[in-house]
Amino acid sequence: MFHTPIRVITWVLVLFIVQDNLATVWNAMDVRYWRCVLKKTNSCPDPDIKYFLYTPENPHRKQLDIRNPNALRYAGWDPGKRNVIIIHGFNETEHKTPMSFITRAYIERGDYNVFTVDWEDLTKFPCYLSALSNTRLVAQCSAKLYSHLTEHGALAKKITCVGHSLGAHICGMMSNHLSFKLYRIIGTLS
Repeated sequence: MFHTPIRVITWVLVLFIVQDNLATVWNAMDVRYWRCVLKKTNSCPDPDIKYFLYTPENPHRKQLDIRNPNALRYAGWDPGKRNVIIIHGFNETEHKTPMSFITRAYIERGDYNVFTVDWEDLTKFPCYLSALSNTRLVAQCSAKLYSHLTEHGALAKKITCVGHSLGAHICGMMSNHLSFKLYRIIGTLS
């Protein structure tokens, strides 16, 4: 008789503790493979790859269209400053942690134009294999951003590519689409 109420109380306590974490558990078990996007084309610009510019004078992001030759000027780009291109990794975005910390750190230095590459729609959980395949397209399109900067007066030695996880690999792969190697790559893997 005494054991049954203890079991009930134990189960109630377990359910009470678990209920807060239940949403997290279900999100971690999300296996909706129909969310996966596998790009079969290699044409840039691609609507699923977006570029944003942050400057110390305007720390709020401005989306860039690199097909427009005046886009950099309209967004407040200063060709005299150093430039950094930041690329996020798997299941991340350019405006959330840890990428937002990196972006903010460069902006607070005051002498950087900070470009972020957002390929969030091509790198969603649980779609690691499609995200891995999509890195080729992201590298190709990011190389076009790099070329766009150098064509408009940025010195290659003043451009750094910073990537996290798959973003670090993309920084390395950009050189495959350039006639020269990137001057500086900083990558973090986790």
